[in-house]
Amino acid sequence: MAKPSCSWIRTSRNFSIPQPRPPQDNLPTRKRLIAPDTEEIDAKIRRADYILVTHGHLDHALDAPYIAKKTGAIIVGNKTVANLARAYDVPDVQLIVVRGGEDYAFGAFSLKVIPTIHSALFHKHYLSSRLAGNAPPGLKAPLKAGDFVEGQSVVYLLRLAGHEVLAMGSMNYIEREMEGLRPDIALVGANNERLEIYDYTRRLMGALGNPLVVMPTHWDGYGYAPLRVQSLAAANEFAEEVTAASPKTRVIIPQYFEPIRVR
Repeated sequence: MAKPSCSWIRTSRNFSIPQPRPPQDNLPTRKRLIAPDTEEIDAKIRRADYILVTHGHLDHALDAPYIAKKTGAIIVGNKTVANLARAYDVPDVQLIVVRGGEDYAFGAFSLKVIPTIHSALFHKHYLSSRLAGNAPPGLKAPLKAGDFVEGQSVVYLLRLAGHEVLAMGSMNYIEREMEGLRPDIALVGANNERLEIYDYTRRLMGALGNPLVVMPTHWDGYGYAPLRVQSLAAANEFAEEVTAASPKTRVIIPQYFEPIRVR
């Protein structure tokens, strides 16, 4: 396995979280209009070539249409992700629809799309919730929070400059789909929803062949400051699990917009 010599990864999450409704507003959160924080995006995102979206939930898919239109980037994602992007008038030429199983060459890099399953939210009742399902064609912005449903989740394996980076979008996976992959860097969903999954960390590290570097993701409490301390604690607990399962793996906890150099 080649050891990464110099890779740059940035993390971002720029969406407007629905705030607690005032007493006079009887709309449930899912019916509230929601929009990306375009000012923050403009301040921090200047270039993008491809945007890999693992599923359609708002914390993954909301920013993508604005960034795509701003930069000309191509969005890669499931049918739901594409329908959400079309609602913001992203043209089809900037959309690549995938469902898992694809292994595409893009010249300077290649991309393997791996089928997966979403986190077991709501104490394993996720598939009965409004967050599951598919977004239909014909949606038009502005969209409501409840429009951002999952579709079908995927994991991405990006091969670039002799290295491989695995990117997960939530706290679950299909073990047989991960077996035999050997990423240098694995971006792994790490919040406490992983505890709903049997032996989550040890099984994953074994399936991936104990990656050189693991970066916990999806641990940040959605940018909600009061959750920061407990969210960071969950990320550190996950880091300890990785170290116990794979002692030679280096764990790096990403911070907002701080570049990470991996040697």
